[in-house]
Amino acid sequence: MEQNRFRSTVKWLGAFSDKIIVHCPNCNSKAQLLRRWAEYRKYNDPYDFQCNHCHTEVRELEKHIYSINRNCPFCAEIMTYKSAPTTKIKKEIEVSCDQCQKKLCYPPKIEIIKEWISKGKTVELHYWYETKYKGEWFWALNEEHLEYLEQFIASKLRERSLYRSGMMLVDKLPQFIKDKKNRDSLLKTISKLKEK
Repeated sequence: MEQNRFRSTVKWLGAFSDKIIVHCPNCNSKAQLLRRWAEYRKYNDPYDFQCNHCHTEVRELEKHIYSINRNCPFCAEIMTYKSAPTTKIKKEIEVSCDQCQKKLCYPPKIEIIKEWISKGKTVELHYWYETKYKGEWFWALNEEHLEYLEQFIASKLRERSLYRSGMMLVDKLPQFIKDKKNRDSLLKTISKLKEK
């Protein structure tokens, strides 16, 4: 596919994330994660797993990692805390200062991680459109995302959108995708991924 011009549209990775194509952890066929819009959140939206081949059940489990990095108001010593992943919801964490032994409660910074559970075990989900390219991971969430990347890579002239607010998806692409010397081999890689 030879294309001379790519006009960047105002797109972020989230624009492609309503449906994510993955390998089924049970039968290794093509499966999908579908965004659960009824529980829409700005970040870390919940997804439903669906494999039409083996109909295995995979459920999403959301865990939280709580962390605190503050200066003690009594002695100015740095207090740090990081929890193990947990399903418990905490609004405040009690931390103790190693220097003066004072105990204080603070609202923590929360990192949300997702685990996928199948048959009582944690499983990893891998993108269907994923491969190693010169030691780097090349991946796409779904067919639409792969097509977008293909159009970007195939173009010889890449124009930025005039209607931008912040960095777009193409701005955040790794350098190996942007390098013109990789154009032909990356297009062959995309062609192989499409044939899967």
